[in-house]
Amino acid sequence: MVNTDSVDLPEKVGSFTARTETNGMRDFPVDNLFFLHNVPGYRTIIYNQLLEIPSQQITLGKLEVKRKRHSSVPDPANLMCVEDIDRLLVDVARDNQLLVHAHYSMIVCADTDRIDKTANFIEAALFQQGIIPSRNAYNQLELFRCALPGNGVELKKYDWFLTTADAALCFFFKERLPTDEPSEFLLRFTDRQGVPVAIDPSDLVMRTGRIKNRNRFVLGSSGTGKSYAINAICQQYLQYNTDVVIVDVGHSYSGLCSTYGGKYITYSEEKPITMNPFAISEEEYNIEKKDFLITLICLLWKGSEGTVTTVERDVISNVISAYYAHHFDKAIEDRVDKLDFNSFYEFAVRKIPDIRNEESIAFDVEEFRFVLKKFYRGGEYEAILNEEADQSLFNEQFIVYEIDNIQNNKTLLPIVTLIIMDLFVQKMRHRKNRRKTLILEEAWRAISSPMMANFLLYLNKTVRKFWGEIIEVTQEINDIIGNPIIKDSIINNSDTIILLQQNEADFRKVAELLSINEAEQKKIFTINRLDNKDGRARFNEFYIRRGNTGEVYGVEVSIYHHLAFTTEKPEKSAVEIYAKHHGSYPAALTAFVSDMEKSGLALGDFVQRVNENNAPVETQREYFKPDFT
Repeated sequence: MVNTDSVDLPEKVGSFTARTETNGMRDFPVDNLFFLHNVPGYRTIIYNQLLEIPSQQITLGKLEVKRKRHSSVPDPANLMCVEDIDRLLVDVARDNQLLVHAHYSMIVCADTDRIDKTANFIEAALFQQGIIPSRNAYNQLELFRCALPGNGVELKKYDWFLTTADAALCFFFKERLPTDEPSEFLLRFTDRQGVPVAIDPSDLVMRTGRIKNRNRFVLGSSGTGKSYAINAICQQYLQYNTDVVIVDVGHSYSGLCSTYGGKYITYSEEKPITMNPFAISEEEYNIEKKDFLITLICLLWKGSEGTVTTVERDVISNVISAYYAHHFDKAIEDRVDKLDFNSFYEFAVRKIPDIRNEESIAFDVEEFRFVLKKFYRGGEYEAILNEEADQSLFNEQFIVYEIDNIQNNKTLLPIVTLIIMDLFVQKMRHRKNRRKTLILEEAWRAISSPMMANFLLYLNKTVRKFWGEIIEVTQEINDIIGNPIIKDSIINNSDTIILLQQNEADFRKVAELLSINEAEQKKIFTINRLDNKDGRARFNEFYIRRGNTGEVYGVEVSIYHHLAFTTEKPEKSAVEIYAKHHGSYPAALTAFVSDMEKSGLALGDFVQRVNENNAPVETQREYFKPDFT
């Protein structure tokens, strides 16, 4: 490839090239020979790159002799040669560079009518890199033989040129298409070219030390495909022995839940989400459970934005200890018979005045009694903390809690979210031989307050010990900037970051908060901006950083899964019309796709037709059942 008589190479060369395109990609690092991905009309390209390490002393001696010979005849050409040798010798002496003989050659196979276009493209691309390839014709057979695998030993002396190892490695082709990671736990996406590729987000990266925990933080503004990507991840989790619990605001997972027969629980006044966190055995009563109950009582009393003094917290702690002592200690006469919020409330309003008088401390027991009364017998929220949770939930693989109805209720939202998280903790301990995943879609904001910080930190740290992970999802950049609770409790305990398409103008502070270096930022700003959409179905890209480095992948799924994942209201409504008619989501998806294909309409037009008629489109239908696994 290089004419060894003139060595037409750039005077300076780096290990990569900064690529800029009109689609918004700026200074993106690519390999010096990245153009090989874009060569037109070829069938096969073989790029040979060979290095030979000669004796350093002998080679340096020959260079000294050559230098003296050229300097003895002082003409411009010789002086330039002396200057080149001097610079090389200085690099070797100063940087301890290794001298090597390098050879590069390229074999291109293409149809006769395309070979000229292919060769011209390669030659032009090399010229842009400052490389003028050799045009030797007399030894073509010799070069072809030398290009055969393992036949580099036949290269002649005149086929090599001398350079340093660092410079020679700059012309090595360092890019490759990603391959499936060697693991039994794989999630399948696509690479930047649309080729399926499988990655392990949890196990392999833990074994290799790339991450220390499986928790993830997901950031993407509205419309970037955030929920769509999480749907794709959940769907694949369900193929393994993984229990998935989602706390959602906005019905983003109703289609997936219906498709895979999950439990979809919606909060309503008629049927609220309930639990009895006080009903535990003596073995279950430990420091962790006590801290949770302290947090819960303080939350009921002060609200998520309130503050609790050290004295108030200690009083609540003493009351909880005494409450369980009066239940578990059979020698005590005035025992607590039933463990629930009603009995705790009655016990607390009797016990707190005794503690206040005995210790001579200030405690507003009347405020405490009045605020918590709405959760007591006959109160507005009586059922929430007194009725047992559905015990069958502990054995359900897939549960979605939809709390959209209370997302603006500052009283209920943090309490219900905390209840669900405690249910997950119990499930986490109960289902020991299964993976566990808790996904908080926007709902985590309800508990990102100083009062909840300890529990949030405890949960993020503890879940690792039970083969679990927490995925916190948000679309509001302002939620994470300037919130120390998020940084200390969530981000610092999430070794995996997933980012959807970002706005450069707003990203600087996010990059600083998430410790994203410049090289990784350049990857992020290529999301959905490459010219890679021809010949592909609908897809959406995302960036996932596991540890210190990340990659960009695409979510590209079948039409069946797209309809199960979609959060577009018209598409969801159309599928729900089919589901109501056919009795199940899988049957609805089968019929929907079959009718759409037979109608010849595009998806958008077909959806519009179904919604306008508020009924399935009646066509001659051949039933088949897609494989949703």
